[in-house]
Amino acid sequence: MKFGLIASLTIAAALVTGCSGVKTPKAELADHDSDHNIPAIDNMIVEMKQAYIQKCYLPIANRKPPENACQSELFQMLERRYHLDFNQNHVAMASNDLFFKDIDVEIRKMMRTDPEVREALRSGAFTSSDEMISYYKEKYKFDTQLEQY
Repeated sequence: MKFGLIASLTIAAALVTGCSGVKTPKAELADHDSDHNIPAIDNMIVEMKQAYIQKCYLPIANRKPPENACQSELFQMLERRYHLDFNQNHVAMASNDLFFKDIDVEIRKMMRTDPEVREALRSGAFTSSDEMISYYKEKYKFDTQLEQY
């Protein structure tokens, strides 16, 4: 009886300790030079990243069971790559892959529909749509150099 209680308390303490070490990523506007400043794209990415952090990233980083498609996709990618031995840096790396698939789609839509984005491509700020997407992926990536507690 005592052993069962001690084991339960140890597991509970380990779970609480493991979860307390998760550092919440930031979703804030990036700095750009004047040629690469496109507020419409920045605002869209920050809004989507804030939602992604809350709906996908944090629940999985805190090792909660997946409750939606986004969490399931992230968890499955982590499980394939690292089995169940993943940490927050792994979550960040996988999130960079998954989150930016959606950002890629949204930026390409904006290239067709938003005059400000089309003008940035025409003005020579970016040599191609792929360069533009790559630029924003770099500016808004999840930090993979997090300290592990």
